[in-house]
Amino acid sequence: MEALDNKIKEIYSNQIVNKDLTIKLKQKLNLPTYVIDNLLLNHQGTDHVEELYQLLQDQIVNPKDNLKVQDKIRHQGSLTVIDKITAKSITGKDSYLAHLMKLGIKKAKISNQIVKGHPKLFGVGLWAKVKISYLGSKATKKSEFKIEDLSPCERTTFSLEEFKEKSSQLNKNERLFLLLRSIGIEPTQLSNRQQLLLLTRLIPFVEKNYNFIELGPRGTGKSYLYRQLSNQSILVSGGKTTVANLFYNMGTKEVGLVGNWDVIAFDEVAYIDFKDKTAIQILKDYMESGAFSRGKEEIDAAASMIFLGNINTDLSILLRDSNLFEPLPDKMKDMALIDRFHYYLPGWEINKIKEESLTKAYGLESGYLALMFNKLRELDFTNVVEEHFILDEEMDIRDKRAVKKTVSGYLKLLHPSGEFTQEDLQVYLELALEGRKRVKEQLTKLGSFEYEEISFEYTSCSSDEKYYPVLPEYNISQGFKRRLAKPGTVYVGQIINGQKFALLRIEVDIKPGSGKLLFVNKQIKQGLKQDVRKTFLFIKRGNGRFDLRKKLANYDFSINITIISEGIDADISNPVFLAIYSALNNKSVSHGLLVTEESSLYRKPDNSYIIEAVKVSVPGDKKRVRTLLPLKKNNLFVQVPSQVIEQAPVFIEV
Repeated sequence: MEALDNKIKEIYSNQIVNKDLTIKLKQKLNLPTYVIDNLLLNHQGTDHVEELYQLLQDQIVNPKDNLKVQDKIRHQGSLTVIDKITAKSITGKDSYLAHLMKLGIKKAKISNQIVKGHPKLFGVGLWAKVKISYLGSKATKKSEFKIEDLSPCERTTFSLEEFKEKSSQLNKNERLFLLLRSIGIEPTQLSNRQQLLLLTRLIPFVEKNYNFIELGPRGTGKSYLYRQLSNQSILVSGGKTTVANLFYNMGTKEVGLVGNWDVIAFDEVAYIDFKDKTAIQILKDYMESGAFSRGKEEIDAAASMIFLGNINTDLSILLRDSNLFEPLPDKMKDMALIDRFHYYLPGWEINKIKEESLTKAYGLESGYLALMFNKLRELDFTNVVEEHFILDEEMDIRDKRAVKKTVSGYLKLLHPSGEFTQEDLQVYLELALEGRKRVKEQLTKLGSFEYEEISFEYTSCSSDEKYYPVLPEYNISQGFKRRLAKPGTVYVGQIINGQKFALLRIEVDIKPGSGKLLFVNKQIKQGLKQDVRKTFLFIKRGNGRFDLRKKLANYDFSINITIISEGIDADISNPVFLAIYSALNNKSVSHGLLVTEESSLYRKPDNSYIIEAVKVSVPGDKKRVRTLLPLKKNNLFVQVPSQVIEQAPVFIEV
């Protein structure tokens, strides 16, 4: 910690603060973190929290005491306060009025010179030290105060090129640690995965029109970032919101929040209630294209949309009985809306914030960080992925856009100069695919008639090696995993004498060749080998589909049969055909697919060892029938007793 502190003090001498002091002062002062950081930076000689608190407390207005403070200004003639100030022009006049939020003064006079010197007064406003005076005999009922002077309590200037140069003096891990400490988190307490997941929360700040959702337990700091960290973001608390407030007010002809903020975060998403019936459609339009229509107006904006909520159910129960979007309000359980999320962050993997979670080290001043985020939006790394990797051809446009935007966000945050290794890129790509895959898997649950499962595989351009992302939440007890198998992998199950459960795995690997067949495992029974050869010849002689026969002639096949639980003596020709088809077409079988001896039949269980096979057909294609055999804990379709799990420690471990 000390070594990095010394290094960043040298590089960022006038842009860093002691985050331990920030946290302690925040507990005493009701101000945004970025304002507190600025005050600390401007009082660098004061290292004691109590001393700084005494220095500032008289300047900070408690809203419930605002009338007392106004009366104090009248009696004293003037007073300096720390407040958020906005300005607006008076219609038909070359003059302005100011609004002080905490002080509750809505129409203070303010000079043209001050307004023109601080253009941010017209937008979301500016936190500042404001000297305000009483107009005395010139006071009216509408306006009795005047802004004499103001000094911003926010950083207002930033150089992206200077930042890139300074950032290049740190290595990747140092940049990661600095960013996490800058938002108050101590990274040494976290795994690298947890560090990167927390960093993912920052992507909406640096990537335009990024749609992000995080659902998880309470107390993990979900809303803190969006309320306190940046003057470029706004947190909309759960409850009713309107199209006029969020998008466009038809009466005033003013653009809503999307036009004024980089990031709009909805807290307690379960309680969101859009009054206007058109709100969800407008939201879908905006999340898709960054534009929306109101009346005759077509309006573009760049604000990212964040949705935060709590999961109140045990995760395994949610996965088994429902879906990961269950906490959303009914109006938002719209598959077209859900499909527009670029990333679902697994909030259940984020630790609850404890005292030891908070850093005591130095970090970037929050105002500097906010301006940095805003300027990083100008960079674009979305095309980098396909220069190094080939994405799954089954991924649709939304899938690829989501993944590329996420990777672009990681690169902006950790490699703003554009210098990175392929290994770095692969780490970010895996996380990006995971975040989008989580969205798509839930859509498959919600609407299997419309959304098909895909592997989200990707291939390295340099090595041609394929990779298959895994969702960690599907790890369950006994180390089982629910995820797509490698193409060419099929499981075969059989009930023996109504009691014992037998299981084997078929794996087919292919390489360019002339249609040869090779058995990897020489010890398998002759009956199983005969079933494989029979199926192979069936395809080779043209009894099957012509396109399959043609492909068969261009490859050599390695067949590996692994006995997981002894006893299978059924004909395995059909599963072998399925495995060969899967390998030749580079398509994984469905999650948990297991071909049973009588897999096309539905059989009522007479005891705990009988399989309950479910026949599932694909809408519009009655020929495509599959049988699914799941684990109880994993929300698939068939009952598997615990005794079977114990016998088959690698069942669906693919």
